[in-house]
Amino acid sequence: MICKLNKDWRPDNIKIKKAGGQTNRNFIVRCKNKKFFVRLPWESAVIDRKIEGKNILALSRNKKLREILPKYYIYVLNRKNILSLKKEKFNLPDGTMMTEYIPGRVFTTSLFKIKKYQEKLANMFYIFHASGVRFANKYNVFTDEIEKYRLACRKYPILKIINPEIIKNLNKIEKQAKSKVPIKKGVPAHNDFIFQNFLIGNSGKIYLLDFEYAGMSEKGGALYDFAFLFADNFFRKPSLSKDIFEKFLKVADKKYGQHLNRKQIYWLVIAAILVQFWWGLLRYFDVKTEKEKKYFKKYILDRAKGVGSIYQIAIKN
Repeated sequence: MICKLNKDWRPDNIKIKKAGGQTNRNFIVRCKNKKFFVRLPWESAVIDRKIEGKNILALSRNKKLREILPKYYIYVLNRKNILSLKKEKFNLPDGTMMTEYIPGRVFTTSLFKIKKYQEKLANMFYIFHASGVRFANKYNVFTDEIEKYRLACRKYPILKIINPEIIKNLNKIEKQAKSKVPIKKGVPAHNDFIFQNFLIGNSGKIYLLDFEYAGMSEKGGALYDFAFLFADNFFRKPSLSKDIFEKFLKVADKKYGQHLNRKQIYWLVIAAILVQFWWGLLRYFDVKTEKEKKYFKKYILDRAKGVGSIYQIAIKN
């Protein structure tokens, strides 16, 4: 499949290395002395590849974003590379993508505790949110993510894994969170701000990756990106503490020239965890091995518990 991306690539003249990914299959491809990043999409994903393709096109054309994004070479949609005027045919699934390979390292919790890196990250966030890029889709975390995954889960026997009382309680908290976050004019949002999507290049610059869930956010705007960052790292080891997160928000306040609404951020953290909860349920029924099922069952139960923890913070705020 990878060799189909370049007419000069053959199994005997390229080297392939896996590059992680919980859903898509990601690879670093080397041909001669040049490297590329290749993504083969998870075809069962509840993702509109046509919208993602339009968003990648918008990103590649935005001059303000060039300092924080890799170069995009190929995005396959309807067997065409929508980033090129050439009429090449690609017998590959929609969402197959090839970009510039940027040598560097993934951002980590330990780096996040250092003020210098907090400032670098806040700067990258600001460049992205203030870029003026216009995504093709509107985005509402409650309708476009939580509800979408919940509906997709209906065909599976989820109550064999999760107590129905837990589901009932999560739905109740979700309704409350939805009422606490007002509708805003859409602003560009990434909607998947996790450390794995922040790459520190060898030059020291921080790059932003993976725009599968991007859109013009109408529920929380840019605040949802901050919320998702905390939500994801709340469950990792070492976990991100509320105190460290609050210190980062103070750094971001200065960069954005305003006080970021803490109350709304924590209600949006709940929304982000609910996204992960329903996505995790969907993944549980998609994976095949016992090891993977065990991983996603713990993932689901941790998120259900985490909603309760953040709810206590949100109501105190």
